[in-house]
Amino acid sequence: MKNLIFLFIALSIFFFGCKKKSETKTTNYDFEINTSKSIGASTLVLKSISDSRCPINVDCISAGGARAYFKLTGNNVDQEIILCKGGECGTLESVTNIKINGINYSIKLIDITPYPQLQKSNITKTVKVELTKA
Repeated sequence: MKNLIFLFIALSIFFFGCKKKSETKTTNYDFEINTSKSIGASTLVLKSISDSRCPINVDCISAGGARAYFKLTGNNVDQEIILCKGGECGTLESVTNIKINGINYSIKLIDITPYPQLQKSNITKTVKVELTKA
């Protein structure tokens, strides 16, 4: 009887303790305007940036916001993705869920650099995103 109880407990621990963890893979990408990254059989391209954030060391009425406009192309379908960061994003989010070749992904806007300054600069803006495979 003791052996049967021990076997039951051991099998219970084995069965409930060995659940497969879901694999999530996160990749960071840096984009400049019109640069593309391959994601499986699809392509993600940064089409444009709209940056109305309040410049450094300036008093503004509002904080503004920064938007990154992407185009996802795959399986003969184009999808527009707009990510926004800052105080004036309205209904836009800094994270959105997308499906590529039947696989769910989450794309998150991490940053748009450089931050605006009062004096215009010729530094190329870079958008950093985080892509997580669910």
